[in-house]
Amino acid sequence: MELPDELVLPGARLRALREDDWLLDHALSRVVDVPQWTYYPADVDEQGARERVGRNLAQRAEGRGGRFVVERSGDALGTIGLGLRNDGPHLYYAFLPAGRGLGLATEAVRALTRWALEHGADVVNAKTMVGNTASERVLERASFRRGPLEVEPDGVSVIRWSCASSSQPTPQ
Repeated sequence: MELPDELVLPGARLRALREDDWLLDHALSRVVDVPQWTYYPADVDEQGARERVGRNLAQRAEGRGGRFVVERSGDALGTIGLGLRNDGPHLYYAFLPAGRGLGLATEAVRALTRWALEHGADVVNAKTMVGNTASERVLERASFRRGPLEVEPDGVSVIRWSCASSSQPTPQ
């Protein structure tokens, strides 16, 4: 499954991550709740942000998935990605405070999920750390179904989520 370079949302777009997007990774690592609720490391320096983006660009080039920047009016407000794994694609996302409360996370999740389901995936998976109710609401609004509570190998408790093609709403 080769990811597209761009997906259009109502009033925004998802575009493939670029080398200069290290600035967004740098900013996300400094938002207090992003490292708390995701696997973003806290307070990444410039070199660390550049390396993180470089690893993701290599992941895309190797066909293992990749990230998109969520842009509105030219402003980068967050990222969303799709990891292509043996058990199906896994969705992940993080937004700056300026990108929250606008419906962008839900629209980005819907768009990338719809794309994956239309391009051969039977199901799209996601997970939220226990207590991340904002992210849970995003997945619920995007027609994901809550799955079991699990403990990751690193001891983090997560809720598994999934969305199959039969549960995706038809675009309006």
